Amino acid sequence: MKTIVILTDQLHKIGGINSLIQLKANHWVNSNYVVHIITTEQGANTPFYEFDPKIGILDLGIDYDRNQSYFGKKNLPKVIKNFWLLKKSLKKISPDLLIIANHIPVTYFFPFLKSKSKVLKEYHFTQFFRSQKKVTLFNRFENYIESRLDFQVVLNKEETTFYNSDKVQYIPNPIPFTQLRTLNSHEREPIAIAAGRISPVKRFDVLLEIWAKFKEWDDSWCLEIYGDGPKNEVEQLNDLIIKLGLEDSVTILKPVNNLSEIMGTRGMYLMTSEQECFPMVLLEAQASGLPIVSFDCPTGPRNIIKSGEDGILVELDNQEAFAETVLRLSSDESLRQKLALNGLESVQQYLLSNVMQQWEDKILSKI
Repeated sequence: MKTIVILTDQLHKIGGINSLIQLKANHWVNSNYVVHIITTEQGANTPFYEFDPKIGILDLGIDYDRNQSYFGKKNLPKVIKNFWLLKKSLKKISPDLLIIANHIPVTYFFPFLKSKSKVLKEYHFTQFFRSQKKVTLFNRFENYIESRLDFQVVLNKEETTFYNSDKVQYIPNPIPFTQLRTLNSHEREPIAIAAGRISPVKRFDVLLEIWAKFKEWDDSWCLEIYGDGPKNEVEQLNDLIIKLGLEDSVTILKPVNNLSEIMGTRGMYLMTSEQECFPMVLLEAQASGLPIVSFDCPTGPRNIIKSGEDGILVELDNQEAFAETVLRLSSDESLRQKLALNGLESVQQYLLSNVMQQWEDKILSKI
């Protein structure tokens, strides 16, 4: 049997990358592959998602200080330790494929690991903004490192245009569902939902301002935000809820591992991110029969949503138009139903079985 090793920083936090690692690892270990996951900062924490017990999980105990440069005085010895521990582990496991699923600093040194494994890097972030900037010396170094990769996997077709390499393959994120939810709009609760880590790039503060505007026109709906983040970020959001007088209509909730079930009873999904690559949460929303309203940020939502057909894209940063679109959906059940049904049709291409066959055809058959 072929052996796959997946590298990441941790598995105990909620998030799209960890969810994807779980989906793929569980699939592969039940498809005649041996699967190991090596982390740097998992420690004694329990993984947030449920992994098949046949998967080997090894933590190297590096514990980087994420507030410092990886090459600064505090982290550089840890990078060196990371390199040698990883080299030792890979020699013992001897994988056929090494997947870099999340950025860890030792990524820069993998050409020197002298492993016989094929090496693949997944890009869960957009290269759009980097492509707009002047190429720096560090970018040239990164390009050299990436030229030594055997495979590069990006999540949408638009991202392939940002790489000058014939090693780039487009394989989208899969969704975990085997059955899609078809609950009619009139059977759902008048609750809008948003989810993700609480950080500036997700712009939940902008969502609250939009919601305050929407509530001037329609006070029959509520908003739930599922997410967690730094204490100060969460406190700032709660303070803004009070400032905008939204205490009775907005709730911030901790991440849950049954979000798809909750989505199946809600009325619409809202996304106000400044940037995304290929947001898995939108696929989950479509698979749950939710109509979606999202800002049209440079990449991501536009690669999933056909505006007006299976969701609605709003000009980036046009809060007035976003609020008006939410109002339009809240007052038009037939439109919500139309978008939801079309979304259920569109999302089928991302079913786990379909996406994992692409992995088999484009990557695993070549190792």
